[in-house]
Amino acid sequence: MGGQRAPAIESWQPLQPVVVAPTYNNARTLPDLLMRLESIGVPVIVVNDGSTDETPRILADWMHDAPDNTLVSHRSNQGKGAALRSGFAQAEHAGFTHAVTIDTDGQHDPEEIPTLLTAALKSPAALILGCRSTSIHEYPASSLMGGRLSNLAIWLESGRRPSDSQSGFRVYPLELVRNAACFSNRYGFETEIITRGCWAGCEFKEVPVTSRYLPPATRVSHFRPFRDTLDHILMHLRLLGSRAAA
Repeated sequence: MGGQRAPAIESWQPLQPVVVAPTYNNARTLPDLLMRLESIGVPVIVVNDGSTDETPRILADWMHDAPDNTLVSHRSNQGKGAALRSGFAQAEHAGFTHAVTIDTDGQHDPEEIPTLLTAALKSPAALILGCRSTSIHEYPASSLMGGRLSNLAIWLESGRRPSDSQSGFRVYPLELVRNAACFSNRYGFETEIITRGCWAGCEFKEVPVTSRYLPPATRVSHFRPFRDTLDHILMHLRLLGSRAAA
């Protein structure tokens, strides 16, 4: 872990925002993202979730060039949910109030971070969801079906139906993260916290964002179809059971 907390960005007061970027074996797309994040003017925390490719070298160079940013490293891969929690814990320890999360696979445009933060500035207690369009040609068919089922499950659990419950491009109030007890360590975290946030009285706001996908032959995905799908199903069954017992 390294780096120091950067000063608050004047234009976002009273928010104290930081970017939290979990990464795992995305060495091909990570350098471009890190370079583009520099122009946004928001401090950055990268969580290296046990990468085994060139990611450690890329991040070592990044820390040398941008020592005010922060690197958190897991010795082994623990899953996206665990990586997000590590980044959130570091952000809260440093005194930030909101974390903008962004994937490092190249699908999100970091230049849209100010748009998400503008929405957070208007509703600082809300979870801001960056909602991707499912009409683009490259949108994976498996993600489309999984997203629709996830959106439906959240509606059954909470009475609220998001448009994109699986987007990794968001603004989290760190108070929500602290108070919503989520148990998923992998991709389910991003879905679970919407339901638990609704239960806790936290509303969510949706902001349209663009998305891009590499060609299937070069796309890096860490989603395990059978195991992660089973984990999602079990998570939603637990949530539905908790609601029924309430």
